[in-house]
Amino acid sequence: MMDFTRILMKYLKPSLLDSLVVMLSKLVYGDLTKYGIRRPTEGPFYMKRMYGKYPLLDVGTCKKIKSGEIQVLPAEILNIRGNDIIFKNGKSHPFDTIVFCTGFKRSTNLWLKGDDYLLNENGLAKPNNPNHWKGKNGLYCVGLLQRGFYGASTEAQNIANDIKSIM
Repeated sequence: MMDFTRILMKYLKPSLLDSLVVMLSKLVYGDLTKYGIRRPTEGPFYMKRMYGKYPLLDVGTCKKIKSGEIQVLPAEILNIRGNDIIFKNGKSHPFDTIVFCTGFKRSTNLWLKGDDYLLNENGLAKPNNPNHWKGKNGLYCVGLLQRGFYGASTEAQNIANDIKSIM
C-alpha cells in the first residue's frame, strides 16, 4: 500500500489522500474496536506532518488479534505479580509476554519506574545510549528514536537477537 500512496501523493491533496487511505484500511482490516483497537481521529499523513508519527498495523498481528491468539487488554496495569497482571479495575490476567502499545501519545516516561536511563522527558529513547532499545529486566522499546520503519526494523532485529542470546 505504501508504493500506491507515494504515487497518489503526487496527484492528491493530503486531506483527500488521508480519507482514501482510511477508507481502504477500513475495508482491509474491518472494525477493530471490538478487539480493543481504536482508530485515530486524524489521517496518517496529517499525523506524520503534524506530529512526526503515524499509525501502523501489521497484517499478521491483526490476524492474530482477530483469531484471539493475541489479546489487546486496554485496562491500566496496577501491578505485576509473577506471571499475572493486576489491572486497576481489579481484574487479573495471566501472561507470557507483555507488549505495551502506547498509542500516539507518548506517556511511558511518566509511568515507567526504575529505568531512568532508557527514555528522556519526551518519552523518546535517549540517543546517547548505543543500546537505546534495551532497558533493564527484559524491557525493550522499538521506534522511539524517530528513525521511521528502517530504524524500527533494525531495533526489532536487535531485540530479537538479544532475546535469542539469552535463551
